[in-house]
Amino acid sequence: MNKIKLSCLIALALLLVTTTNSASAIEKEMTYTRQQQRIIDSMAEKEQQYRAYGDSAPIERDVKSRARAAYGSWSWRDGVICVTDDGVQASSFVNSWHAAIVAPQQYYSVAEAPGVGKKVKFRQGAWSNSKRVWQVGVKRTSVKQDWNAGWWAGNQKGKPYNSNFWNMKQTKSFYCSQLVWAAYYYTAGVDLDKTDNNLGPAWAIHPGELVDNKETAILYRNR
Repeated sequence: MNKIKLSCLIALALLLVTTTNSASAIEKEMTYTRQQQRIIDSMAEKEQQYRAYGDSAPIERDVKSRARAAYGSWSWRDGVICVTDDGVQASSFVNSWHAAIVAPQQYYSVAEAPGVGKKVKFRQGAWSNSKRVWQVGVKRTSVKQDWNAGWWAGNQKGKPYNSNFWNMKQTKSFYCSQLVWAAYYYTAGVDLDKTDNNLGPAWAIHPGELVDNKETAILYRNR
């Protein structure tokens, strides 16, 4: 192995160690009030409720779609919300789910806040994994409003991850479901927050709230 390759491998290893240590350090620094801890302790039960609803609710036809996609298939219509209970994607201290939104800036892509220590980015390709995946549409918006929400989310690319679950109103940093919520809240005035995890003026939104929500309809489910 030549010196250049060896140097590259060492640099990559140091980067991985630094990233892991930084995320661990952030996790250790997080402290919660008793009220916050009670919400965290009840999260598993809430996630079961979100999952049960997502598994039993009917799949509805996307009346706003102009494409001739098969009924109940994965959609690339801008503004459609994607949610999974796959914790591999979330990397969050509070919940193990993940959410994103189809964005028009890139073909076949979603805008997402992928996890602690990572910045908002685009991810290409339909989601496929062994766990559950849903796509939902916002009921009372137009196609243009959905497009605007997706565009707004995509324009947040490069912003840092928000590790404070209860600080979702600000727009300088984002966690996954906060990004989706903000996209609709700040462009269309639609509030997708069910208040399941709010503490007074401190708002927080779990990805499962986007599925089990009177404001949304399930358009796709992988199983």
